[in-house]
Amino acid sequence: MELHERYLPEGQQLFQVLVNGEFFSERYPRESRYLELKDITTLDLKTISDQEMARVLLREAGSQAQVLCRAIEESARLFRVAPEDEANRHFARLLEALRWLLQVGQQAAQVLQVELAEVPHPQGGNIFPFLKNLRQLVEEMVEISEVQDYILLADLMEYELFPLVREWQSILCHLAG
Repeated sequence: MELHERYLPEGQQLFQVLVNGEFFSERYPRESRYLELKDITTLDLKTISDQEMARVLLREAGSQAQVLCRAIEESARLFRVAPEDEANRHFARLLEALRWLLQVGQQAAQVLQVELAEVPHPQGGNIFPFLKNLRQLVEEMVEISEVQDYILLADLMEYELFPLVREWQSILCHLAG
């Protein structure tokens, strides 16, 4: 964080750090504070523009959509066969992952200076109707979970949410360029 604030030019993000020619990434916060300066012979920093970082995150989010699709299938299965507390925990994690995936798209669009609602849909038009439909579906799913109609919730995840997440994945990849 200190490197970023003190030494990187405006509009640049730290992308990769090589210490003594080897890739370095902190496994826990502030791990780098425990590196001994006497052990460092070279320090190479690779930066990329904010826009390129947004595109990298969009591509990564596209990959994470695959993971989310598998989680949707698993969550639907759990609501059909597992104890409800286990299924509900999985559903809560699924909603959090979906929220993250949507935020990545929103924040990347801001960095790329694109109005998200006006992003072209890969199948034509803009994505505003898609976003509205997704928001309504998530609200409906939360309401259904509150009244504990778990079979309907599983069906909604499997037959409506799953295709919408696949569509969002396509939108993110399109936005990444």
